[in-house]
Amino acid sequence: VFQFVHGKAGEAVRTVRVPVGTGISGSVAKYGVPLVIPDAQKDPRFNGKIDEKSNFVTRSVICVPLKREENIIGVLQSLNRKDGSTFSNQDLSIFESLAGIASIAIENAQLYTVLNQRLQQLEEAKQRNEYILNQLRRSEEETEKLKELSESRGAFSGKLDVFRVENLVQMLGNDYKTGKLTLKDDSEEAYIYLQNGKLRHVQLKNRNISGLNAFFETICWQDGEFSFEDGITVGENTIDKMSMSIIIEGLRRLDEYNVLKEKYPQDSIPKLNPDIDINQLEDINKINILKSIDGNKTIKDLLWVSSYDRYTFFSLIKELDEEKKISF
Repeated sequence: VFQFVHGKAGEAVRTVRVPVGTGISGSVAKYGVPLVIPDAQKDPRFNGKIDEKSNFVTRSVICVPLKREENIIGVLQSLNRKDGSTFSNQDLSIFESLAGIASIAIENAQLYTVLNQRLQQLEEAKQRNEYILNQLRRSEEETEKLKELSESRGAFSGKLDVFRVENLVQMLGNDYKTGKLTLKDDSEEAYIYLQNGKLRHVQLKNRNISGLNAFFETICWQDGEFSFEDGITVGENTIDKMSMSIIIEGLRRLDEYNVLKEKYPQDSIPKLNPDIDINQLEDINKINILKSIDGNKTIKDLLWVSSYDRYTFFSLIKELDEEKKISF
């Protein structure tokens, strides 16, 4: 692709792609050998289509490779000397010197871009880690209240805007509790079963989600009520990981979910791209969501009829949006 162009025909060819090995510049890009051509029209490698597109007449050409070490990263080319003469060996020497300088500048620019991207990734990772650490640091007041509730009687209850799900599970784990933690938000219930402080099974009442995905769903609940019944057991065992590692992963998902829900408000209505053939897709998760989109359902409606936790659902919506399979 012509990245940097100068001259009257520059804008006309800026987006033109020249395959490696095609045309004069493509030949230089493939073989790495400089070319000085006095009459391009008579050269068998000349590609006249670019002249047609730009209404330009190419006569003489000088083209040299841009190299970094042994790698060819592009070409530097000039057409038609202003005085009408052909390019000389002296011009070639000057051009090769310019190509060396340009190659270094291009590599430095690429390294600068990569460095900036890496720094941004590190900053985002730092912010996520700080968020998770802050969530894991329960306040002394909250800890004391939880302990008082737990020690006062086998069953206790409260509000999720006061006691977060991850804090409840962590406290019950520290006390090696066995029992059933019931969570209720405005439209759903969840049942979390623990045995000797370890997560064993999680089930949503109204949606077909269980196990880890059900637990990750409850991490996103910021309002509602909870109650704990001591001694309740369950036969199912859908979770076999350490509770703390699950909580940390849940908080990471919560952090990303909070960003995604701002980008895709729950009252927004996605629409299918009419050019997409759902039957040609391979990702069953994306297919399931696309089949639910009818132009009337909001994001909240689609989430409710899906079998995905909120983080997974919004991540799929983001991918479908970026892939231009849906629009808003």
